[in-house]
Amino acid sequence: MRCYFNLVSSHQTVTDEEGLEVADMEEARTFAREAVTEMVQDGVAEIAHWRGWEMEARDASGTVLFTMGFDARISAEAQATAEASTTETYAYDKAA
Repeated sequence: MRCYFNLVSSHQTVTDEEGLEVADMEEARTFAREAVTEMVQDGVAEIAHWRGWEMEARDASGTVLFTMGFDARISAEAQATAEASTTETYAYDKAA
């Protein structure tokens, strides 16, 4: 099935005109989760910019299949960064 992954906020929509062929809903969710995570990790924009945004998956008829918020991914990324920083500092202190 063909899915279109739009980026949506209360002020703006970035529409996916091409879409992506996926086998099923699970593959669509996996793609969306990975895309959102990658956008946050790669710093496509400042983290504050993505607060309140969602990735919206639609089928070819325009029906919304699901939405996935950026906020949870941003929080998870921030927590992972903080934990890595703490771990790296701890490891450095132990090695010194």
